[in-house]
Amino acid sequence: MSALLITSFIWALSFGLLGNFLSGLPASFVAMARMAGALAVFLPFLRKTPPHHALAMMGIGAVQFGGMYLCYIAAFHYLPSHQVALFTATTPIYVVLASAMIKGRLSSLHIAAAVLAAAGGAGILWNGYTAGKGLLTGILLVQLSNLCFAAGQIAYASLKDSWFKGGEASSFAYAYAGALLVTVPTGLPAGLACWREISTVQWWLLAYLGVVASGICFFLWNYGARRVAPVKLAIMNNLKIPLAAFTSLVLFGESTSIPLLALGSVLILASFLVTPVSPGRRPNDEPRG
Repeated sequence: MSALLITSFIWALSFGLLGNFLSGLPASFVAMARMAGALAVFLPFLRKTPPHHALAMMGIGAVQFGGMYLCYIAAFHYLPSHQVALFTATTPIYVVLASAMIKGRLSSLHIAAAVLAAAGGAGILWNGYTAGKGLLTGILLVQLSNLCFAAGQIAYASLKDSWFKGGEASSFAYAYAGALLVTVPTGLPAGLACWREISTVQWWLLAYLGVVASGICFFLWNYGARRVAPVKLAIMNNLKIPLAAFTSLVLFGESTSIPLLALGSVLILASFLVTPVSPGRRPNDEPRG
């Protein structure tokens, strides 16, 4: 759980950075730059692994990181950062549904907890409804991003321990390679067309987002995902929302409702109480401790 908490605090800053400093850059280039930075961090850990393991990890990375980023960053061209954050609130529902598909059963308590967490996250970031140009496109892009991220983390958490005998860091090198392959075809041409206009500050931000917010944090997140119950993982996906709302309010001057922030935070915390954790189960069912 500590890995998920650390990651949530770091990610809380990313909403404002993307929306306020990088939204003018091509989404495909930003996604490629982040994946290139992430791969650079984990390339030294790369070890030989059976081909089907490597291909599976590359597939997970292509969906969870590559596909997610292409949709997520593109959404900032249609929505302000606080609305992008708002529409990520549905991620816990996708996590629970993805887990149910793998297990072949859906717990009503789990879906209730996910809906409660989603409602809390949405309530925190509700800033009124504005049917601006491109709103529907932005919403659909965020939902596709949510679905990619949810499916990837559940797929990773479902892998047997034997898959990581070469080390999880090595596995993540393959995952980031898969993500980079997805983003290069569109990201490279876009980058070549705009790289002269990128400011020094934006280059530094891309480096930070690639190495820290993507490379290190995605590893920590999936590391933690294998060690908590899927329903707890689902709820943790929305912990970053109150943190992001507070960050955007304090650092970037974006408005938010303090009463809604308080109420939404309470709902997210309450969602943890819907499904009490029982000890002594396997990683995909209960935390290891």
